Amino acid sequence: MLSAAWVILVARRLSLDQFGEFSVALALIIILTSLSDFGLQFVLARDVVDTGRIRRDVLDAVIVRRLAIAAGFALLMVVLYLIATHDRNLVVPLVFSLSIVGAALYNPTITGYRATGNISLEVISEIGSRTVVLVAGGLWVLAGGGLIAVAVAYSAVGLAVGVIDFIYVRGKSVAEPAGRPRPSLLRAATPFALASTVGAVYTRIDNYLVALLRGSSAAGIYGASYRFQDMNLLLPAALGQLALSEATGNDPSTRLSTGKRVAAQSVLLALGPVLVFSVFAQPLLTFLFGAQYAVAAPIVIVLMISTLPGAAAIAIQGLTAVTDPRRFATATAGGLVLNVVANLILIPPFAGLGAAWANVVSQIFLAGAYYWALWRKTGELNASAGA
Repeated sequence: MLSAAWVILVARRLSLDQFGEFSVALALIIILTSLSDFGLQFVLARDVVDTGRIRRDVLDAVIVRRLAIAAGFALLMVVLYLIATHDRNLVVPLVFSLSIVGAALYNPTITGYRATGNISLEVISEIGSRTVVLVAGGLWVLAGGGLIAVAVAYSAVGLAVGVIDFIYVRGKSVAEPAGRPRPSLLRAATPFALASTVGAVYTRIDNYLVALLRGSSAAGIYGASYRFQDMNLLLPAALGQLALSEATGNDPSTRLSTGKRVAAQSVLLALGPVLVFSVFAQPLLTFLFGAQYAVAAPIVIVLMISTLPGAAAIAIQGLTAVTDPRRFATATAGGLVLNVVANLILIPPFAGLGAAWANVVSQIFLAGAYYWALWRKTGELNASAGA
């Protein structure tokens, strides 16, 4: 809610072009942060689970590698931002890119600390940082600070929270004698890197492509519309996590029936908001973002359609991943390729509406591919049990 309030405030105070540039920056931050992580935070979490403590040398090794990689991706963000927005002002993308560096400190630290069973630091950090961004950044934006105020508020708070949390958690880590074995970070991180990277690129590449192919204004329109899709997939994502909990300790051959049930429940949960947001798309856009965003109503409607197969896909995503990692990776990569190709075909003539239809196509593919993978693996497991 705090994040949504911040985005709505930014949309109402910035011009359409500036909000489009903000949307491009957010998309790049999510994609490049995921790429720069390279699965290292999950390696740290697994080491914590295996040893029962946060080992300081492992934490330091992960953070050093994350910072080194993040610095390179921060510079890449500046380049990609300039290409998409055609803005020659380096200050805004440079400031935004600092959030990638902040995430290099924050994400591994919080993931490792969460693996100890303590989420209090994460709760304080998430709510506290968003509150500070909304209040301090909001006051600055209301005073006419423009896009640079948005960039500074977003990145400065993220960087500060990353530093504070790392110092706090490092103080609670355990220093071990030299020579104790450490996990092979590169080899251990590769499977996690593939999963997290593909997912992040899939969810944000369309926003960047809209800006690249049709300009910042089109990206701003699409960015506002996309918030409704994000909102409608929150509950299906939570159901997917519950499905994983239910499957823990049960016979893997029963996961298909669990997947069917959870997918059906998720689609039903998404259906109500689809109808409401589709019928009232124009007044909702005007009320939340401003009159200039009312033209995005058709995009919102198409994105709402995409949340129906999207709800099924996200509900069984986790089950498929743990049941058949190979087919899951293939299905996810295929969905990304289809999404990018469809965007490249549809965005030039139809702008954000084309990106929305590309999302419909790729979400239908993902829902079908995840279900097929779960069905095939469950059949194989049942056949092995029968034999």
